Amino acid sequence: MNKETKILAGSALAASLIAGLALATPTIGAWYNVILATGTVNRDVHAHAHVALPGTEEGFSVELETEGAANFIQQEIKFSPGGTTGWHTHPGILMLTLAADSGPIDWYDANCKKTVYNAGDSWTEGTKLHDVVNNSSIDAHFLVSYVVAKGVPKRTDQSAPACAAALGLR
Repeated sequence: MNKETKILAGSALAASLIAGLALATPTIGAWYNVILATGTVNRDVHAHAHVALPGTEEGFSVELETEGAANFIQQEIKFSPGGTTGWHTHPGILMLTLAADSGPIDWYDANCKKTVYNAGDSWTEGTKLHDVVNNSSIDAHFLVSYVVAKGVPKRTDQSAPACAAALGLR
């Protein structure tokens, strides 16, 4: 590859990165955002639990499995009314709960399908594109546990999908 081709290729790459960052949707209205703890597991995780529940044949089972080292992160975050996480993805699995003092939130998937979560609700998120919006009149208060690939940022800001503009989403 000659010098001119390298410069052209490097310039194209830089322009692509800058354009991608410019189109990413930022977090808005997060007035409290604290990482409570971060831990690292430097090996594969294979954990399984089963509990017999009275009156059921199935009981309850849960599994956690990673291939490779992982970071376990606990975060507490509060969004003011009108706040949004911005469109983003994660490099792993999240377990989220809206605290008892939280207003409801609107959770949007990549197709702009809305799910409403209320105080006390819990859900999981994975690697798919999504956005969370606080359309209520009080703060949204999240408690989040992440299991993500070691050494990788816990979220990646992304551009809004085409359907977002029609709904007035950022």
